[in-house]
Amino acid sequence: MIRISPVRADNDSALDFIEHIYTESFPPDERRDFDEVVRLLRENDDFAIALLSDEEHPIGFISYWSWSDFTYMEHFAIDSRCRGAGYGAAAMTALLEQLGKPAVLEVEKPEDDLSRRRIAFYQRLGFVLSTRPYTQPPYSPDRHSLELYLMSYGAIDLDHVFDAVVTRIHNRVYGVE
Repeated sequence: MIRISPVRADNDSALDFIEHIYTESFPPDERRDFDEVVRLLRENDDFAIALLSDEEHPIGFISYWSWSDFTYMEHFAIDSRCRGAGYGAAAMTALLEQLGKPAVLEVEKPEDDLSRRRIAFYQRLGFVLSTRPYTQPPYSPDRHSLELYLMSYGAIDLDHVFDAVVTRIHNRVYGVE
C-alpha cells in the first residue's frame, strides 16, 4: 500500500531523499535548483510535495500545484531502485483520487522509446495526450526552454482551455508574464 504524506519545508530527512531522487531523475533543464523548491514549499500555498512511501520506506515523490479547477503535476519520480514494481501507477492513482480534480502534466515528445513508454504509462492511468505545440519556459536564465506536450486527466478539455491552462502554468510555475 502506498502512503502519500505531505512534506513540510522543515522536514530535512524527507527533503534530502527527495533532492537525491529529483536531481537523479531530471536533467538540469527540467528542474529548478533545489533551494528554490524548498523556498516555494515554504512560501507558496499553491505548491506542495507529496512523499511516497511503501510502509515506512520512502520510494518517491510528486511535486504539484493545486488550484481550484485543476492540479498541475510538476515532477514525479520513483527511486530507481523501486521502479518497475507498480509503485508509480499506484501512487499517481492514489494522489489523483485524493486531490479529486482534473490534472495536467508535461511530457517529452514521443521521440524515443523512453518517452513513448512514459506517455503510454500516463495513458494507462487515464491521461489524454494533447499534441498542440507547448514550450516549457526555462527554470532560470542559465537553463533552456523545452518543446514538450501536455497531458490531461479528468474533466478538463485541453482543446477548449489550452491557452488558459498554459498561461496559468507559465505565470504561476515558471514566473513568465
